[in-house]
Amino acid sequence: MLLLVLSPGLAAQSGGPLVLAGRLVVVRGRDSTALGGATVVAHRVGAQQQGPVDSVATDAAGRFRFAVARPESASVYVVSSRYAGIGYFSEPFGVEQHAGADRITLALFDTSGAGGPLAVSVRHVVVTRPESDGSRKVLDIIQVRNGGTATRVGTDSLAPTWQTALPAGITQFAVGEGEISPSAVRSEGGRLIVSAPFPPGEKQVIVQYVLPKGRATLRIPIDQPTAKLELLVEDSTVTPSGDLRATDPMEIEGRTFQHYSAERLAAGAAPVLRFGRGAGQPTWIPIVAAGAVLLAGLAAVLRRRGAASVPAAEAAAPDRDALLRQLVALDERYEGREAETPPDEWAAYRAKRGALKAELARRLARS
Repeated sequence: MLLLVLSPGLAAQSGGPLVLAGRLVVVRGRDSTALGGATVVAHRVGAQQQGPVDSVATDAAGRFRFAVARPESASVYVVSSRYAGIGYFSEPFGVEQHAGADRITLALFDTSGAGGPLAVSVRHVVVTRPESDGSRKVLDIIQVRNGGTATRVGTDSLAPTWQTALPAGITQFAVGEGEISPSAVRSEGGRLIVSAPFPPGEKQVIVQYVLPKGRATLRIPIDQPTAKLELLVEDSTVTPSGDLRATDPMEIEGRTFQHYSAERLAAGAAPVLRFGRGAGQPTWIPIVAAGAVLLAGLAAVLRRRGAASVPAAEAAAPDRDALLRQLVALDERYEGREAETPPDEWAAYRAKRGALKAELARRLARS
């Protein structure tokens, strides 16, 4: 057993150790095989300190065990391992949320550039009411499912693992905080392109963009089968077309969103929203600030719960898990490899890590 004796900090310490233990298994179809002799790394992510804290090799049965002697109440802890060049991470555990920390099953998968297509299980599109200049912010959350038994990767380093069409004419494309590193997501030729690996199961891809001033419609191009589409629109004058059906409006942060949905959409479908002329009139609400709060909150809420009734307090809750995964993934890739990394790439890593640490510290302080 390894005891991780962490340096004291200002954060409060808990009364007893936090045990992180379990097994490392390679999953192939319905079978799983213990992986012995593999390296498992324990990470701490907190407001003051982040990064790997220790590592251990699994035994012949794939077992590993860490004990954090004095866990910080403001930190969370994860374990990770690499297999076939891909990093895999456990759920985060902490002093308050530690159920299952001593019986982790960290599943690893073989990789493949072939197989059945990745599927869109649900897509959430959120449209705010117009900004002062008449433009609208759009948040697009796409849940992509890999129903196979291997982690999907590109056929080469430049090939995408998954892609889809974006609405025409959008501007100010940006990648949101999700389960995929922003460096692996881009917009090119009207398409959203992702080059990150997709292990079996589901991952969310989150992007934001702007519908320019003067656009009276928003057409959502469906270029692959989509199990469910959810639209939230802060505009009482909007008219849907296509397969969209109206459901109960949602209240978020005191603001009302019209709610439309469609299921089992085939490739080639094109649901359209048409905005009424009266929707662009400004109100006393500071639209710019309110839109920023809304987009930040909904990204965390909708990923976890789908389009359901969302309490206002929960809508504003920060999503620290996505930041944690990005920070751990960066450290897994670069920690201890400065000598073999080109200087400009190393500088970019340090800058990115610093920005993630600052944002994570801010959110941990708020929570």
